[in-house]
Amino acid sequence: MFSVFFYYITYASIVLVYGIGMERAVFLSGNKNPLWLKAIKMLITASSVSALSYLFVNSLLVPAELAELYPFAVLLIFIPVSVFIEAIIRITTKISAVEFSISLLFIFVAITESSSLAECVFITCICVLSFFIFIPFVYSLCRKFDLYGGRTECSRNNFILASIAIIMLILLCWNVSWLNKGVFQ
Repeated sequence: MFSVFFYYITYASIVLVYGIGMERAVFLSGNKNPLWLKAIKMLITASSVSALSYLFVNSLLVPAELAELYPFAVLLIFIPVSVFIEAIIRITTKISAVEFSISLLFIFVAITESSSLAECVFITCICVLSFFIFIPFVYSLCRKFDLYGGRTECSRNNFILASIAIIMLILLCWNVSWLNKGVFQ
């Protein structure tokens, strides 16, 4: 599990490699509201739905040879769980913590790339963690751009996307075939 953790946090970061949640992370980095409530809601929703969906898909859809229907099944499980947890959070804290598409995409990635229930839930939790680790990084990029006198929103967004692309290249450049030892043997 330790290698899976580092794989999905760094090398195959859900935000940097797949691009899931990149736009939302840029939006949330400029938001003044605290992110801990959204993080807790996303973590609870995504982990519980990924566990239920993994069990449903592997116990009912795969034996019936209907595995291609798993996105629809995941959506049918996700909507009531997400609405229920959102209602609990709204009643207790009077704050909205709505996150829909990002959590759902994390669940799809986790179900597709896992081989056991524990690994599915673990990958989902790592995806959520990776997303919320990325937000302060984007915030620091925005602050750095504003500090050096950025003029327009368009140039700010271009700077952020170029910086993210450079970081993606840095994380992925070690996987070049000529750097592997087996090439020259």
